[in-house]
Amino acid sequence: MKWQQRHDILRYMESSQYINKDDPKVRIIAQYCYERAVNAIDRNDPEAYFDPEYEIARQCFLLVRDEIKHSHDIGSSKVVLRASRVLEAKEGLCFAKSNLLCALLRANSIPAGIGYQYLRLDTPDSPLILHALVFVYFEAIGWIRLDARGNRDDIHAEFSPDPSCEKLAFVPDPGLGELDIPFIYASHDRSVIMKYNRHDDLNDLWNDLPDKLSGNE
Repeated sequence: MKWQQRHDILRYMESSQYINKDDPKVRIIAQYCYERAVNAIDRNDPEAYFDPEYEIARQCFLLVRDEIKHSHDIGSSKVVLRASRVLEAKEGLCFAKSNLLCALLRANSIPAGIGYQYLRLDTPDSPLILHALVFVYFEAIGWIRLDARGNRDDIHAEFSPDPSCEKLAFVPDPGLGELDIPFIYASHDRSVIMKYNRHDDLNDLWNDLPDKLSGNE
């Protein structure tokens, strides 16, 4: 699929209300990811990429995937969305974790945007809902997708800079009406924000998850 960039590349570097890369806490963790990347390269970590840009992105991805828990997986009732709040709470849904990963990447001068999939949540009869992930831009290869939702026994997302070998949390099943949405957003679609703003308890939000795109950010 050909990904469709909605904005000039500079928009994918900006700090915004929910991808607040200039928040001091976000900047500190972004620097931590940078230092972790440098150390991994210096000690010849066999899993490290010797292209610093790839390795910085990998460290940002690993931190959000592994150290920020998926709120529903841990039975939390917290509703968080802004990158800095996700960092403080150490948890969030896919929409929130995507904001944090974008913020960390942008703080390290790596363009990043929001992407979506339409998926059925539990069973083939479940309604279609939106799932958020992250687009990352590398000059040598263009846009790739990463999904820092968080792994569990049935989900195994990994960092892969090879666009022909994505390792995402979910692969849409067209037979169920599931699909990848090709647009690269600079921030979450307005419909996602509106759904979040309606709910203070995750149990309520979970029963009213974002399921449509307005096309506006």
